[in-house]
Amino acid sequence: MFWSIITGVLGLAKSIVGYQEKKLDTNLEGFKTASGIDHQAYSAYLQAQVVTNGQKQVANAWWGAKVIIFTAGGAASLHFSAVMLDSMPFWGHEVGSWGVPKPPPPYDGYQRDILLSFFIVMPAMPIVSAVSQWLGRK
Repeated sequence: MFWSIITGVLGLAKSIVGYQEKKLDTNLEGFKTASGIDHQAYSAYLQAQVVTNGQKQVANAWWGAKVIIFTAGGAASLHFSAVMLDSMPFWGHEVGSWGVPKPPPPYDGYQRDILLSFFIVMPAMPIVSAVSQWLGRK
């Protein structure tokens, strides 16, 4: 009788362990499937990033944009610097002695916008891009 009880308990334990093993096998297969899908999705995302970065390189290599940035940004920066330096009192300089005028009304706004694009907008673009990507994921 004692051996029959022990055999019954061992049989019950074996069936419980078998059930747990099947449950773990099912979880493992689900994990394998999910990780395969994630791998495919991230591979596709990485490939899309490679293509996008290649297009950005081609766009940034165009010499016309560099000429436009140099002429517009250089002229605006030099003129603004001259106006600012002419308005400062320093050794041997009388304020306004250079006679550098500020630009007329529509162009002063253009000059401000060009300079802001170099010092505020361009440094903030990576942050704005990262935030927009983060918001787009949710």
